[in-house]
Amino acid sequence: MARTPIIALVWAPHEARTESFAQWLEAPLYNIHYFQAKRPLIAPLKYIFQWLKTWQVLLQTRPRYVYVTNSPPVAGLCVMSYCLLTDTEFIMDTHPPGLFNRKWRWSRPIQRFTARFAKLNVVDQERFRQLFESWGAEAIVLENPPKSIPFEQLELDTGAQDEFCYIGTFADDEPVEILIEAARRLPDIKVYILGDKARAKQAWLDGAPENIIFTGYLLKDEYWNRLYNARAVIVLTEHAHSLLGGAQDGLYIDKPLIISDQETLREHFVKGAVFIENTTQGMVDGIEQVRQNETILQEEIKALRQELAERWQQNFGQLKAVVSD
Repeated sequence: MARTPIIALVWAPHEARTESFAQWLEAPLYNIHYFQAKRPLIAPLKYIFQWLKTWQVLLQTRPRYVYVTNSPPVAGLCVMSYCLLTDTEFIMDTHPPGLFNRKWRWSRPIQRFTARFAKLNVVDQERFRQLFESWGAEAIVLENPPKSIPFEQLELDTGAQDEFCYIGTFADDEPVEILIEAARRLPDIKVYILGDKARAKQAWLDGAPENIIFTGYLLKDEYWNRLYNARAVIVLTEHAHSLLGGAQDGLYIDKPLIISDQETLREHFVKGAVFIENTTQGMVDGIEQVRQNETILQEEIKALRQELAERWQQNFGQLKAVVSD
C-alpha cells in the first residue's frame, strides 16, 4: 500500500487557517472533533476520543508527513507519539493563544517538549519563532495564507450610506461595545457587525442604535461583498499578541483597517491601518481618520498586501522544501 505524502490534521470541527494550509500543501484535511466546542469540563474526555481517532486516521493513511495544528496543545503530542513509533515526520502549527493565554499555561512544558521533535514548527510571529528556537526547536514564521478574492463577482453599491464593517467572533477579548457607542455618536454612518449572533451579548443586540446591523455569520461571496462595500474594516482585540484573522481579510480585499493599538499589530500592519485605543472616543477618532485619509490608506494597504504576499511565498517555500524531501 502506497503511503500518503502528507495529511493535515486539526482537532476542531472547522478551522480556517488549517484548511488554507491544507490547500496550499495539497494535503487531505482531517477535522477530528467530538462533542460540542468550548466545553472545558468535558475536554479530557474529548481528548481521549480524539487521540484514538487521530491514531486511526494515521494508521489508515500512513502519511510521510503530518501537518498538525497544535490546538489544543495535546494534539501535537498525540501526533508526535505516533511519529516516534513510525517512519513519519510532523510539522506543528502552534497558535498564539496556546503560547500566551493564561488558561494554557499548564501546557507550556508539553509544547516545549513536543516542539523539539517536530521536523518544523510554524508560528505567525517572529517573537514566537525566537521562543521556539530558544527551546531548541526549528521554526519559521508564516501568517495566514494569502487569499484569492473573487473581485469580478463582487458588486459595489455606489448609493450606499458610509459603511464600515466589523469582523469578529464576539470573543471575550473583543470590546464590541465601543463600536456600538461610537455608531450612536455618528448617526450618518452604517456599521455592519459580522459574526454568529448567538455568541453576541443580548444587551448589544437589544440596545444597538439603528445604524448598527448584526449580519450573522456570512460565507464566501456574501462575506467578501460586505467587506468590499465598506470604507474600512474594523477588528478589535484586547490580546497583546493576536494578528487578527479579520484584519488580514481586510488587507486581502484592499480595505483600510481600524484596529486596536497593540504592539503586535503595529509590527505587522505597518501601512494602511489606523490604530485606536479600545475606547468609544478612540473608535470615533479612528472612523474620522479613515474618512479624511481614505485614498492614502487604500494605496498603502494595497502596497502592504503585495509586500506581505511576497514574504509569505518566500517563507512558504521553506515549508514546501521540507515536505518535498
